[in-house]
Amino acid sequence: MTDNKQTITILGEQVDIRFNMAVEIAYEEITGEPFNIETLNKQKNSLALYMAAIITANPDTKITIERLMTEASGAEIGQLATAVIESMTQWMHIPEVLPKEDQTEKKDADDEDKTKN
Repeated sequence: MTDNKQTITILGEQVDIRFNMAVEIAYEEITGEPFNIETLNKQKNSLALYMAAIITANPDTKITIERLMTEASGAEIGQLATAVIESMTQWMHIPEVLPKEDQTEKKDADDEDKTKN
């Protein structure tokens, strides 16, 4: 099992970020909506996901969603977003995109297979 935990400092507090099903459930409790990656393009949903990631791994945190919105710097939110997205990617086993040269080789191989058929 891969450990997808990251530790960051936000609002002066060191917090662990570890994406798992508990984060998805906490997100649903915060928003009242089912977890859906496609809706994370809305800032309120992204912020709810970040908060869910904080509270599930750090139950004694003093960080609140209100403090995130009003006191956290853009750099802190960016660091939090990166940690949550990287942890979520690892937990969901989302593969990295193939490097461009690998995509070209795969396309050439696929084209060659088509000409044989």
